[in-house]
Amino acid sequence: MFDLQNFIADCKEAVKSKDPQGQVGKLMEGAFRDPEAVRQALDDAAPKTDVSPLYADENLTVLRVFTPANFVSPIHNHLMWVQIGILQGEEKNYLYRRTTDGGLEVEQEVVLTPETGIFSLRADAIHAIEISPDQPLCGLHVYGGNILDRSSRSAWDPDTMEELPYDFQQIMDFSKKLYEKRKAG
Repeated sequence: MFDLQNFIADCKEAVKSKDPQGQVGKLMEGAFRDPEAVRQALDDAAPKTDVSPLYADENLTVLRVFTPANFVSPIHNHLMWVQIGILQGEEKNYLYRRTTDGGLEVEQEVVLTPETGIFSLRADAIHAIEISPDQPLCGLHVYGGNILDRSSRSAWDPDTMEELPYDFQQIMDFSKKLYEKRKAG
């Protein structure tokens, strides 16, 4: 049976190891052998709306993520690794690389579902997500740092592709614009 507090304690120990991302990945894989127990623990710990921090310090953040159907994010970075497990829904990740002229290009597309297993995103990753229009997404994210401190992160304006300092309200405005564009087809 999955115990959220024990999982967090194990993650706190794992981030002290020589391979924190790998160790947390193993913990996530173990937890997701019983996804219903993980879902129940998250349902008991946090509301089924938005992003709910379950634990955060300078080395670790554990989030319950609930993202509405059809949500689209602008391109952004985290500047820290993350391990992602999906309990419900589908998330399409567009992974970008910087080009020699300073732009961005899609390097890879990865679709995450409950069946795809734990997804590991590198600290230097730049990505954007689209949530399936069929149902909201529910997942567990574990970050190798304090993702709630957004001071040095970036997001890209979807119209100009200009790299901007990360601003949560601006991200939501960009997401709304991208959603409307997606809805219009």
